[in-house]
Order: sequence, then structure tokens, then C-alpha cells
Amino acid sequence: MEDEMLIEILKEMQKKYQCFNEIERITKDIGDALSRNDRALVQILLGMRQEEIDQAEMSERNMHLLLSFIPTDEATQAMNWIKGNKENIPENPIIKKLVEKGNSIQMLVQRTIELDRHISMRLAGKDSFYQTLP
Repeated sequence: MEDEMLIEILKEMQKKYQCFNEIERITKDIGDALSRNDRALVQILLGMRQEEIDQAEMSERNMHLLLSFIPTDEATQAMNWIKGNKENIPENPIIKKLVEKGNSIQMLVQRTIELDRHISMRLAGKDSFYQTLP
């Protein structure tokens, strides 16, 4: 796999990471606004968060598009690295950065989900979306 392709994928991963960093921050702000019962601010923040989610999805689509230009077996391996899988990592600094960024994104997503779960459970209780999940 060419380093140029890996660098382009890494750029998209960085964009996705930045989006999720902002999503986490906005989610915290939503919790704070709800604590103050500021419904107008909550609505604004939800719109802002959705914009960031849309941008993160665009980065994800761009990564998949880039992967579609390489052989299937290489694309599969690259997807594992993007997800932070540390198995079969060659001695390539760009690939190591892909794996590190993938791990960072996974941790950030998990933290954001936990924040959102807490907010949802606090607001909706047994009617929360998260109540129906295992």
C-alpha cells in the first residue's frame, strides 16, 4: 500500500477525530444546559452536534472511498488499522499513526456515548433510548 494513500486516510481520520472531539464537548455543554433547564440552548447545541456528526460521517465516507481504490485484502487490513487493531502492524510509521488515531477515535466515541447515555437516562429514565440496549 502506498504511503500517499495512507496519508490521505490519516488526514480523514484526523478530521473525524476533531469532529468527535467537538461532539464530546457539545454533549457536555448539553448536559450543563439541561442542568440549568435552558431548553433554547439545548436546541441550539443539538443542531451544532448534528452538524459535527454529519462532518464525521463525511470523513468516514471519504475513508471508505479512498479504500475502494486499493486491492480488497489491503483495504481489509487498512480497515483493521483504522479501527485501532494492533495485530500485524508493519514497521511503517504512517501505519502506526493510523492505529494510534484509530484507538484515540474509539476511546473518544466511547466517552461521548457514555456522556450521552448519562444525559438520556437522567432525562428519560426507563423511556431512554439506552434503556432498550444491552
